[in-house]
Amino acid sequence: MTFEIKPGKVTVYIGSHKLVALEGNAEREEPSILRYASLKNPEGFDGGLVSNLEKAAESLENLMTLFDKDWRIKNLRPFVVLGNRKLKTYEFSSSQYYQGLERTISPQEIRSVVAQTRSVATLPLSEFILQAIPESFLVNDTYNIRNPLGLEAYRLGVTLKLYTMSFQDFKNLSKTFESAELEVAGYFPKTLTVSESVLNEEEKDEGALLIDVADDGIYLVLWNEGRLVGTRMLEIGGRFLSGQIAGQWGIEPHDARKVKERYGSLNLNSDFGEELIPLVERNGKGNCQVRRRDFHAKFLEQAGGWLAELLKQCDSFLAENRSSHPQYIFTGGGVAFDGFLEFFQKYSNQEARIGLPRKIEAATELLVDPSMNGALGMYRWFSLHMPEREKFFAPKGFFEKTIFSAREWFSAYF
Repeated sequence: MTFEIKPGKVTVYIGSHKLVALEGNAEREEPSILRYASLKNPEGFDGGLVSNLEKAAESLENLMTLFDKDWRIKNLRPFVVLGNRKLKTYEFSSSQYYQGLERTISPQEIRSVVAQTRSVATLPLSEFILQAIPESFLVNDTYNIRNPLGLEAYRLGVTLKLYTMSFQDFKNLSKTFESAELEVAGYFPKTLTVSESVLNEEEKDEGALLIDVADDGIYLVLWNEGRLVGTRMLEIGGRFLSGQIAGQWGIEPHDARKVKERYGSLNLNSDFGEELIPLVERNGKGNCQVRRRDFHAKFLEQAGGWLAELLKQCDSFLAENRSSHPQYIFTGGGVAFDGFLEFFQKYSNQEARIGLPRKIEAATELLVDPSMNGALGMYRWFSLHMPEREKFFAPKGFFEKTIFSAREWFSAYF
């Protein structure tokens, strides 16, 4: 699939508790967001996945109408960024030999070896490929070549990063867009785009563990020597803490999440005196009140246990990938608590920071919201990587385009 880059690219982000539509200009190195609209807790979605197809399509239509009332007339084709617990990453390699006849590497050869690698990748049958991204190329006996175009070769190989999700869950998401009569230009996982939003090249080279805390899970994304080393999804996202609150105070999970968002704090020096907070609110009135300082003390205890488990699993992930002492970069809606970094330092001496968008122009409320990094990172991807991808895969000139079209037709019908 090839993509055309123009001003006004539209992106739809499906997160744990929100739908967001954005329009941005990605023609410059520093993209700019022109406008956006969002829906919180959209009906038909749960944790970024479809729970009710009809209601999900209706929510998507409501979002697009809020974003642009003429969206149907304009026939917008959004890129879709997915944030859910079903995202996975795999790596596969293969190569092609040219039987003693040296070739000049063109987009045709690159397309061929990428297609071959995708076809021989032994993915679980339950997985659907969202994106196949060339990480590096092999030319003859030389590894880790970034751009092989124009080189002479007897052998061309590629290492692909395959970003996937559960086929059935993807099918439900794609049906939602079909029901809303929205043609999608491409699906991208948040595990790919969030890195582009918050990491700089030095961090990618020296080693960085991106810890994206969402409500449905925590996404670990490890970089070293300029390449994505591996990813892992942990089942201890923000929902875990909500469950701890629900169990401690005997309230429903949806009420616990509201209490956590409104009153949860990791500030170690807070003094709330005799302030009372409602654990349950109905019709604008609170009941089942507790002293906030009691709630805060218990919340710090619960968060300490959660963080200890997170650090344990991060250590296991780093050991598995033979990586040591990367910088920790936290992002996602689950790190928006007051005092998060100071609380982290209580349990770890690891260097860490909160990851916010870099080199992108947008409204302040977007730039200070760590849950928006996946969506904003799509525009960094447009700016930095899509031109190279077009160069690798798009046929050039009338003759090559004709041959490419003929091969596509032949592959489709024979």
